[in-house]
Amino acid sequence: MTTSSTAAGINSPAPATSSPAWGRPVAVLALGSFAMGTDSFVLAGILPQIAHGLYISTGAAGQTITAFALAYGLTAPFLAALTSRLPRKPLLVVALALFVLANLASAAAPDLPLLLTARVVAGLGAALYTPNASAAAAALAGPAARGRALSVILGGLTVGTVFGVPVGTAIGQHLSWEAGLVFVAAVGALALLGVLVVLPGLPIPPAIPLARRFAVLANRRVVAMVAFMLLASGGSIFGSFGSGWLTDRLGAARTLTVAIALLIVTLAALTVCTSMVFVIVVMVLNGAAGWALATPNNHRLTALAPTLPSVVISFNSSGIYLGQALGAALGGILVDHGSTARALCLTGVAVALAAAAVHGLIARPAPES
Repeated sequence: MTTSSTAAGINSPAPATSSPAWGRPVAVLALGSFAMGTDSFVLAGILPQIAHGLYISTGAAGQTITAFALAYGLTAPFLAALTSRLPRKPLLVVALALFVLANLASAAAPDLPLLLTARVVAGLGAALYTPNASAAAAALAGPAARGRALSVILGGLTVGTVFGVPVGTAIGQHLSWEAGLVFVAAVGALALLGVLVVLPGLPIPPAIPLARRFAVLANRRVVAMVAFMLLASGGSIFGSFGSGWLTDRLGAARTLTVAIALLIVTLAALTVCTSMVFVIVVMVLNGAAGWALATPNNHRLTALAPTLPSVVISFNSSGIYLGQALGAALGGILVDHGSTARALCLTGVAVALAAAAVHGLIARPAPES
């Protein structure tokens, strides 16, 4: 395993070539992101059960999703700074342990305030884990395979959404909503075991002051790229993995253009779907498009700030989860006010169009290698 760069802070460029040994540790890190992806959306499928169990409205229950996403999006950069002097492997272990305990606490919560508190703590665990895992993957693979390594981490999130969420939802609907969260905790515990067994010790990186971390926001292109991801996430297994392959070959900008265009088209198509087969096909394409966005955006951010990859990745992750919080909060309000599924899809189209506009305004950098 490469030791010249680490998960939380990299002050020297990554090796010119990828390490042949990056696959196994990155796969283990992706198992943790699988748990995060499952937790991000599993509650969406069991909101009626939560609402019934806690005697609240479905819209109020939906704010549990917002609480998780906001906690992640608002704290990721600060947690990265506060933990910059801590050893990497123990930090990842603590993040996963916190995540597991928070999900168990969520399952045991007797009322909405305590459930929201537990969801915030779960979001903190995810905010501590995911950017570090992504930065570690990028460092292990090197520039030649960086897109693929990042897509493996994102792929864990995607697989969690595509497969973990339906499983957790089925458990929550047929057993209890608490059982659905226990399932998420079990997935997190398995990831914790994997990190303990497979991931070697990592050196403590040089500390990056908080002021320097936020200094990257003085770069308007960084801000635009993060804003693009926030809007694109608010508007939305194969898309994530395929986007890494395309990014390494076609470049991040072209891959993002294709993905956001497909996202807009599929969201619009959902407003006119009358066949279940058509709905399924469109949803598969929509999911692929949505999950194809983060990898190339991470790729171009790390290329823009090669000595601070974990910093820009943490901001990009904040954009993703703040976008999810925006979508969950707005969706909950619209549902409580009787909005139709078509109106929700059209709202998603509007947000995705805003993301496309931001993407179009980002100045093109020097030709990508």
